[in-house]
Parts: sequence; C-alpha cells; structure tokens
Amino acid sequence: MSLKDKAEAKGQQILGAAQEKVGDATGNDRIAEQGRENHAEGRLKEVVADVTETVADAAEKVKDTAEDLADKAGRLFKK
Repeated sequence: MSLKDKAEAKGQQILGAAQEKVGDATGNDRIAEQGRENHAEGRLKEVVADVTETVADAAEKVKDTAEDLADKAGRLFKK
C-alpha cells in the first residue's frame, strides 16, 4: 500500500474515534457504533498495509539473495 493509503487508513481511524466520542457524548448509539466500525476498519487497513509492505520487503530480499547465489554459481561453473 502506498503512503496515501496509510494516511487514509489513519484518517479513518481518527474519524471513527471522533464519531464514537460524539455518539457517546450525545447518547446516539448509532453514531457511536458507526465510529467504532470506522475506527476498526481503519486499523485493519493499516495492518494490511504493514503486512503487505513486510511481505514485499521479504520478497525483495529473497530475490536479491537468489540473484547473488545465481551469480556465484555462474562464476563457479566458468572456472
């Protein structure tokens, strides 16, 4: 996920927390529940972004390692 996606997820969390507080303060259970849902969805999106980034980083490391090993093997066979 991009930085923009992460920022949107964080914004959704903030909006959700605000909605929940407004709902609780006014006694409006519907708004409070909407806020909890928005906050949870934003947190989930952020976690997905973090996991996606971690997997992409790991895949890049595996690719780099495989390329290094292929280069070393190629040099061995040329000797």
